[in-house]
Amino acid sequence: MPGARLNIEALKREHDISHPSVREALALLVGEGYVVSDANKGFAVAETSLDEQRDSARVRAELEAMGFEWSVKNGTTDWRAHIVASHYALAQVETEMVDDPLGHALEWDDRNRAFHFALIANCGSPKLMEIIGSLYDHSKRYRLAAHSNRAAVTDREMWVAGSSAEHNALKDAALNGDIESGRETLKKHITKAIAEMPTTLGVLGQESQNAKGTKRVR
Repeated sequence: MPGARLNIEALKREHDISHPSVREALALLVGEGYVVSDANKGFAVAETSLDEQRDSARVRAELEAMGFEWSVKNGTTDWRAHIVASHYALAQVETEMVDDPLGHALEWDDRNRAFHFALIANCGSPKLMEIIGSLYDHSKRYRLAAHSNRAAVTDREMWVAGSSAEHNALKDAALNGDIESGRETLKKHITKAIAEMPTTLGVLGQESQNAKGTKRVR
């Protein structure tokens, strides 16, 4: 949870790895923005802010739209086939999210990532894909937290219907070579999550406080 302290000895025991390996892993996470380091307090899960997440979503939307355009211009049969296959895999798990969102959230996130990357896989720019991947992965905990917010079945059904329709529209835009439609759909699809962020960040903050409270009780 945001702000939670990371105990090196506990991590060492839990993962059965050496002390230097734990510190090396934490240092890498610091570099990627997931963890913060303080000379006096040690390591902790990075805090976040609504403005930061809004900014990341906007940047990712613009970059994916650009990657989509470049991919369409370089379009090949293999690229289109990859999109169809990744869309099919994603669609299968999306239906499972209605009945068991927590049980399938990780699988959905992996398949969602694969589909989005299929859309830009033909862009010809490994650097662009690297940046987009970092932005996507950095917001993973917020996507997963958003699913835990959808307690009512009707909310989950509405989300699945909307998400499926947008993914289908993106697939069709790619197959039809419709750059303008694909770009606009991608931007709306990615940035609509901004509306959920205040609630999601509130849930994460409350869970973090609960975790701290539990540790104090112990």
